Amino acid sequence: MKLNVLVGDVMTHSVKIVDSAETVERAAQIMRDERIGSVIVTGDRNVKGVVTTTDIVYKHVAGKKGQRVSDIMSTDLIRISPAETIEEAARKMVKHSVEKLLVFDRERLIGIITNNDIIKVEPAIVEILLEKFKIGAPFPGADHSITECESCGNYSDTIEEVNGTYLFSDCRTE
Repeated sequence: MKLNVLVGDVMTHSVKIVDSAETVERAAQIMRDERIGSVIVTGDRNVKGVVTTTDIVYKHVAGKKGQRVSDIMSTDLIRISPAETIEEAARKMVKHSVEKLLVFDRERLIGIITNNDIIKVEPAIVEILLEKFKIGAPFPGADHSITECESCGNYSDTIEEVNGTYLFSDCRTE
């Protein structure tokens, strides 16, 4: 399968940023308020890392690793160009066992693309994201299976049951 949809056409352009000295609680508040799963960590005008909901749960809440985002951020940043295809993005996510890629135009951060962004555009890309299962390797969030949302039909590993219906985060109402 060869897809010609470009990362630049699918990515989120308006990334949320926190300074590396900010508290974990502030990062979590931004994620909650914006209904997003990560914030980019900056310092000295450069991208230093990314903090995800998983980092907060596993490192801060369960691991008591620190109070600042710099204490728990992931620094192994996987980059992609906006000119690459979403198929290439999916393969890169699988290869590096990540769910998000930072989109850089040369050395400038211009956006972020997630596995959910890709699946929304092309549900058939699930085949690429499932390659790890075929070879027996763990997939990020391995306790979850990739499931179809009963409301919008999108596929995701973050589908949750709400009152007996399986829903994607964008389809859940508060």
